[in-house]
Amino acid sequence: MYAVIAGGGIGGSHVGQMLANRKDDVVIIDHDQARCEKLYAETGIISINGEATDILTLKEAGIERADVAIATLYKDIDNLAFSLLAHSFGVSKIMAKMRHPDYAEAYRFAGVTTICNMIELFQNKIIMELENPDIQIISQIKLDTLLVMVKYPENRHIEGISISELSQQKAFSRDCVFAGVLHEDTEKITMPRGDDLVFPGDRLFLVINSRRVAGISHFLKK
Repeated sequence: MYAVIAGGGIGGSHVGQMLANRKDDVVIIDHDQARCEKLYAETGIISINGEATDILTLKEAGIERADVAIATLYKDIDNLAFSLLAHSFGVSKIMAKMRHPDYAEAYRFAGVTTICNMIELFQNKIIMELENPDIQIISQIKLDTLLVMVKYPENRHIEGISISELSQQKAFSRDCVFAGVLHEDTEKITMPRGDDLVFPGDRLFLVINSRRVAGISHFLKK
């Protein structure tokens, strides 16, 4: 996959490093020459010094052959301009960091396929973890879909409980997918099947509808 990232700050550089670790081809555009040099020296990622809203800079970055364009600039107006230009070059997947929700419709109009609402993510994470401290939000996949991690209670099923049995519990029976188990004794993660066992202290990774949070939290406290 070929990715062009607008912005070499904390967000852009971390995403770039993650993609590079997957052996994807990555180009980062940033207006700060020193930052570009540091990015290349520390990560080996190709970094172009220029404005990500400039067509000539985008062409230099190879935007015409990009599989994905990722906007991580500070201002919405700059991310919007980059996204619109990427769309005009036919990039099929465009992802953008959004600070102000009033820009949501404009981003969609600009061809953005994935919008990361930073304020909403922050608010939801704070509120949900204050109200449900037993559930740690890893990521908001969509507006109402979350990837969470929960610790299986220390006082339950010393001999272990199977995923199939656990999935029949009311808290997990609907709108819930068991995505992984981090085993406390081995510190290894497994992709669980129905007959795999969960033991006290193990951590479960769940993809859930946000409506399930209260029920799961109640189950963990019983």
